[in-house]
Amino acid sequence: MTNALKIYLDDIENRLNPEFEDEILEFWRLWGEHKKTSFDMPKGRVPKPSVIEWPCVNINDAIKDDELMVIREFAGVSKRLSQSNAFPLRVRANYGVANVASAFGCPLFEMPRETDTLPNAVKLGEDACCALIEKPIPDTYAGNFEGIFRMGKLYREICAAYPRIGKYVHIEQPDLQGPMDNLELLWGSDLFYALYDMPEEIHALLDKITQFISQQLDAWLELFPGNAGTASYFRHREKGSLALRDDSAMNLSPAFFEEFIAQYDQRLLKKYGGIVHFCGKGDHFIPLLSKLEGLNGINMSQPHLNDMQKVFANTIDKGIHLSLSINHTPEGSHDFGNLLLLGND
Repeated sequence: MTNALKIYLDDIENRLNPEFEDEILEFWRLWGEHKKTSFDMPKGRVPKPSVIEWPCVNINDAIKDDELMVIREFAGVSKRLSQSNAFPLRVRANYGVANVASAFGCPLFEMPRETDTLPNAVKLGEDACCALIEKPIPDTYAGNFEGIFRMGKLYREICAAYPRIGKYVHIEQPDLQGPMDNLELLWGSDLFYALYDMPEEIHALLDKITQFISQQLDAWLELFPGNAGTASYFRHREKGSLALRDDSAMNLSPAFFEEFIAQYDQRLLKKYGGIVHFCGKGDHFIPLLSKLEGLNGINMSQPHLNDMQKVFANTIDKGIHLSLSINHTPEGSHDFGNLLLLGND
């Protein structure tokens, strides 16, 4: 670590108040065990603004420079410490949604600087995807994962040098998406025709992607063994070790969700436990999602696109935590103590 980086880490370390952070961590531990509800959330931190000026690091620079990545990620921690809230603190090796796709050979494209948006993948297409079936799963350090695990080692070094950061700032898993989401990145949107025309090839690829996600999470938990049992998604934590994304599911019927998504999610959730996120409309598949063993929470956005009474019936009414990334309270006569309103920031 350079002296320039230590200036920012010293700032975070000095602003972390064990009195507040211990209470917040205890709440989230009990939340995961269903011994606390959102009604019990503590008042949390007394705001403690930074005494230094934090730079605005563009994501295009952060993905090319490890120390700039650290500064960008810890700027989010600094923002939390400047506010009155009880949300957990977290950073990650933030390289975007295409981490798994990059390991399987997808080129990446960088977004224009003015968007300050993470890169995405250029699809391989049908022929190249089918060729992957006979190939071994990628190496642990393939694609973006070379940088991800290098960042992981840097974060581990930071946690060792700064005991309060090590205790109170969660090093979140890299973005592993979900098996179907990754396959859509690899194949392209015409994947959805292939579900009808080439189901055997699709299953072979989903199996391979699922194996790779498991390999990568095992390697990450070996680097951060203390993270086993903590699934983190942005502003909250759940019991388990894995956060999956099922955004592609909005395009599929319940029957196709059951055939092409549920069984692969189930393999991962049964092994690790955790949370599933989806954007868009999901009320048509949520009854199937809610049956998966090891599912401890669902995070979603765009509730206005969903029948929320159906969502509530298949989450909080079943004892599955639900979190909404919105700024308003949903209507309905349900126990909202098991629902978190995370807002957008």
